[in-house]
Amino acid sequence: MSDSESEAPAGAAAAASKPGIPLSFSRKCLFQPSAVEAAREAAAAAAAANGEEGSDSAVDDSEDLPDDDVDEAKETSSYGARRGSGGADGKFGRLREVLPFAFHPNVRPLSINDLESCVALENAAFENPGHRCTREKFEYRLSTCPELSMGLFCTIVPDKAQGFEIDTFATAQPAETGRNDGSRSVLIAHIVATKSHKKLVTDEAMDYPRDFRTNKHKHSSLGHQEGGQTICIHSLAVHPKLHGCHLGKLIMKAYLQQLKNADIAEYCSLICQDYLVSFYERFGFVCQGPSKATLGGGGWFDMTLRIEDLPPYHARVAGGVRRV
Repeated sequence: MSDSESEAPAGAAAAASKPGIPLSFSRKCLFQPSAVEAAREAAAAAAAANGEEGSDSAVDDSEDLPDDDVDEAKETSSYGARRGSGGADGKFGRLREVLPFAFHPNVRPLSINDLESCVALENAAFENPGHRCTREKFEYRLSTCPELSMGLFCTIVPDKAQGFEIDTFATAQPAETGRNDGSRSVLIAHIVATKSHKKLVTDEAMDYPRDFRTNKHKHSSLGHQEGGQTICIHSLAVHPKLHGCHLGKLIMKAYLQQLKNADIAEYCSLICQDYLVSFYERFGFVCQGPSKATLGGGGWFDMTLRIEDLPPYHARVAGGVRRV
């Protein structure tokens, strides 16, 4: 999106001191009024990864977030084992082991300009081609309803990368105008979604009209439904080099909080494999049983939550816990 960002609210001053942390989404985005809480959590991740002391604006939501990342669950024999987080350093400390440079995250809505990065991330994140979003589907979703998708980016300076390589670097955009160090804003995690009139995710919701490029105003029963009251999450992807760093939980928590703040739909739904049911339940999703969706050969389970039932976000700040 090319629209300029809206003004940050007055309470965002603490987060503003963290470089690379946005205080608001673009004015076209339905996630309003701001991404301050997402920024605070990203700042906490950056502080922990960079070995900094906690600040007043740092978020410790270990009581709210799941204790396992998706891929940590996959690595266990039962797909149900859990690993304690142990505070901010425990949650994000692995980033220091993985990244040879300071972690400067940036949470923002995706746009059509992120198309190639989304494709590269999806291909890296999902081994099964049948479970990946295709390039054409990304093009449709990022051109039709980009405001419903979110990306987690990290600034990488080539001279400081120390040999660290990631698939999405080649497709990344310059981090900031006016910088001559070649730094890029690299996509490391994303959530991509559309709206539907149905409460559960269906094959029609996951599909798209093949003539979307030429018939932009023609109504179709496939894909995004502008007046729908269900947000259908089609992809939650974290680059495999950063698995186990709790970034999947960070972006999901930020996304759900923005949905609640935006008041743009009644439900949020997705489909997942059986071993991930308990993972999503910890965000508030309720399993509705086996899904009728046939993507990738089927075998999915329907998960849904009522957005207004999401619990208040608890930010641990200096002097206690604050509900936001």
